[in-house]
Amino acid sequence: MLSQVWSMDGYLKGRRVLEYRTLSDFTKGQNFVQHLLPHPWAGTGHVVHNGSLYYNKYQSNIIIKYHLRSRSVLLQRSLPSAGYNNTFPYSWGGSSDIDLMADENGLWAVYTTIPNAGNIVISRLEPQSLEVLQTWDTGFPKRSAGEAFMICGTLYVTNSHLAGAKIYFAYYTNSSTYEYTDIPFHNQYSHISMLDYNPRERVLYTWNNGHQVLYNVTLFQVISNAGD
Repeated sequence: MLSQVWSMDGYLKGRRVLEYRTLSDFTKGQNFVQHLLPHPWAGTGHVVHNGSLYYNKYQSNIIIKYHLRSRSVLLQRSLPSAGYNNTFPYSWGGSSDIDLMADENGLWAVYTTIPNAGNIVISRLEPQSLEVLQTWDTGFPKRSAGEAFMICGTLYVTNSHLAGAKIYFAYYTNSSTYEYTDIPFHNQYSHISMLDYNPRERVLYTWNNGHQVLYNVTLFQVISNAGD
């Protein structure tokens, strides 16, 4: 199991990625390798998936696939019609228009477009080509969302990035259905600007007002047998 931690400081025009061997090294700020990206990023919705960093290129709707071991860009591809540069960010702003995620089902982009009237769109991406495989319109306005994360093909959306936030909305890509939820989300430092799920460790990682906060996730699987 991989144990590395990657850190990208700031939400605009950064290029420096720090790679730590362990979470302990990250908390101590030691034993890291620096990557200097050839193109700056926008937002905080970046993800490392299968040895590559996927991130939104500054002032564009282009997704860049950067291979960490070879330190090279493998691919750049525009996300069709996706808003960028604070056109459709989460409620906190920060050029968070395009949010890239990985879960048990693969690589995802969460964003919106003008034709979708600012509602959150989910696209499943092919990791090698960045081709859009399938897209869902959730109907949920992205500017009303604090942050969002994917678990097992389901998008969970918080209703705020501030204190008192709740997981308010869930969209199930396997059935193309949604429901409104009422799950308290403890926001200890009152300003979340990054929220993502790590499927290897089943942990939510957040950046909360200068603090890295981890939440353990318990998954409940419903098993039904035909004929029961």
